[in-house]
Formats: sequence, structure tokens, C-alpha cells
Amino acid sequence: MKKYSFKLIIMSVAVICIVIAGIMVPGIVLEANQKSEHDHVAKVPKSYLPLGSVMAKEASANLKLSEKLSLIDGQWDSTTDDAASYEMDEQDYQAVATCRKSMEKLYDEKLYPVNLSPDYSNWYTWETAAKKASDNTFNTYTAYYWIIRFEKYDGTQNHTIWMLEDGTIIMAKAYMKDISDMSEYKAVLQADGESQAENDMSAYKGYFDYSGIDFSKLKLISETTAVEQKNNESYEVLQFLQENEYVYAVHEK
Repeated sequence: MKKYSFKLIIMSVAVICIVIAGIMVPGIVLEANQKSEHDHVAKVPKSYLPLGSVMAKEASANLKLSEKLSLIDGQWDSTTDDAASYEMDEQDYQAVATCRKSMEKLYDEKLYPVNLSPDYSNWYTWETAAKKASDNTFNTYTAYYWIIRFEKYDGTQNHTIWMLEDGTIIMAKAYMKDISDMSEYKAVLQADGESQAENDMSAYKGYFDYSGIDFSKLKLISETTAVEQKNNESYEVLQFLQENEYVYAVHEK
């Protein structure tokens, strides 16, 4: 009798454990899956994208730098709108990482006064905006780009960067409260043999309106030619400086 009661107790405990496991295990598994996928970002398959977006992305991939610039600055009749996240090749945090690398390269080439890399203990907050400039004639060709803003933790600096999806910086503006920082950078440019450019902006009128920057308050200090490697295409690199503001800009030849 006692042996039978002991078996009954064991069976009852086993049943209770099975019931509890049946209730709790699915929740545990679901929570584990959610945690593992929390930071995972997957690209949306093309089959799920609007047909117009797919065509625009494919057409955009074949555009030259000069054509993208013409779409963005309005020399090619176009309309600028916000771009949806699924239209961009990278998520915002990935675009920020790409931007930092591109800006570090400009800094190394003495084309920007500040290194925005976090490796230099420069703590910046950031925000992004995804943009696209589409042609008004065929409604097919589109230039996608990011506007990324950095602000130093103590509020002494802010930087606004316009960057194409491939990491090409087409414009970058630095603002510093300490004017001496800009004076030191100007001295570096002069010591490096950069010639002072004539401050005639008539040739660039209307090209930089997309930035909202008032170039009438800036002085053109350098105008050089560079080559885009992918299509072996020449473009102009312009540097502007005035008191506590510096602007780097790319212009199609």
C-alpha cells in the first residue's frame, strides 16, 4: 500500500512539473528569441519594397558623382524629400559610423579642422535625417544622402555633414564658439602652402542652396581639384572660413 502511495506521489509530482514546464517554457523561449533579435537589423527584401523605390535605387547606383550633386543642388530639375528608412542602404547608426570614418580622412588631409572620431575622446551627440533628391522629368533618377549633425558634449562645437550613401562627404560645416580654434586652422592651411582663392562666388551661385548656409558671410580661402576614383571624374573642393565657422564643400566641374 505504501509502495503504491509512493508511486502515486511521484506520478503526481511529474504531472505537475510537466504542466508547469508547458506553461513557462514557451515564454522563456520567446523572451530569449526577442533578446537575441533585439539588436539585429535585417535588410528588407526587394520583393517587399515599392516598385518605384527599387527602380530608383537601381538607377541611383549608376549615377556619377556630378549627377548626384546636380540632383541635390537643383541644377538638374529635381525635388528633395525625406527618404524612408527602407530606402537607405544603412541604418542611421551605421551611417554615423561611416560619416566618422570619412570625416577622419578629411581631417588627416587637412580639409577639416576637427577629428570627429570617438577614439580621440571627443564625445558628441548626433542626429540624422535621410534625404533624397529625385528628377522631375523621368521620376526615376534619385540621389540619396544623409544630413548628420554632431554636437560636442559641452556645447562648444557643432558640425553638420551632408554625406552620400557611399560615404562621400559633399559638404561639412563646423561651428566653434572659440574663434581661436578657427584661427589656428587657418594658420595651418597657410603654412601648408594653400593659396588664397579669390572670393568670387558668382560661379557658384545657387549651387549650395540645399545647405541653407549663408555663404555671403564666408570667405573662400581654397579652391582645388580632386578626382573621384570610381568614375575617374574630376570635381572641385572648396574651403570657406570666417571667424568661428568653417565649410568644406564639393562642387561638380
